[in-house]
Amino acid sequence: MQKQTGYLRTNDGVRLYYEEAGSGKNVLLIHGRGVNLVWWQRNFAVLAEQFHVVALDFRGCGRSDQVAWGHGTARYAMDIYEAIQQLELHDVMLVGWSLGGRTCYAYLELFGRQHLHSVVIVDDTVHPDVHLPPPEGAAQQPGESDEDFTRRSIRCMASPENPDALPAEELDWMVAAWGEIPEAATLTADGQKDWRPLCPVIAVPVLLTSGRHSGALPGCQYAAEHIPGARLEVFEHSGHALFYTEADKFNRVVAGFVDNPA
Repeated sequence: MQKQTGYLRTNDGVRLYYEEAGSGKNVLLIHGRGVNLVWWQRNFAVLAEQFHVVALDFRGCGRSDQVAWGHGTARYAMDIYEAIQQLELHDVMLVGWSLGGRTCYAYLELFGRQHLHSVVIVDDTVHPDVHLPPPEGAAQQPGESDEDFTRRSIRCMASPENPDALPAEELDWMVAAWGEIPEAATLTADGQKDWRPLCPVIAVPVLLTSGRHSGALPGCQYAAEHIPGARLEVFEHSGHALFYTEADKFNRVVAGFVDNPA
């Protein structure tokens, strides 16, 4: 697989790092909060065997510029819109995980179906009211270091049925790619935003994916019931990082939706 890398520059002067590979229909991968595009490593190359795949780092993440401004889903959606234009993409499938899912909702709110083929929301709710509370013990425990808490949280997210089974080398790169985005007040407020009124007017094919062990499942179920024609795929052995935990299934489901979104 021949992979190309580069930088885009947004209209407010921020350089965004991206990678692309493959040919055919366009798939754009949007990662979650506090990580970077490396988290798609079980998906990028596989999907690029069939499609033209682009992944980029949010501003403040990975190899994109580390800036203190513009951290909100509306600005992120604008960044995605500009990336699509600068790379001259068309009929794009957006695949957004967690904060990336909220960014997809923001894109739909701001730009409608412009440049889009379809959207895949990966384990993000439409509002905290339709999100399960954190499980007991999920919060940082007294005396637990920040690093130990991060490692425990990632184990539970990536391997919810058996956290201790996550290989050490996998955990190491996940930790290395964690916690890069500034704690922005706008992002915190965005986490409370109610996307439910948007659902009935979304006019592109939408696939909702969620892990059975994820608190976001009720929100994905709500969206699937209220977005016209939307589908829901539940990953029985996964939590929040279903694209990693059940990567083979995720890649098949996404590829199938690219080819048959109706």
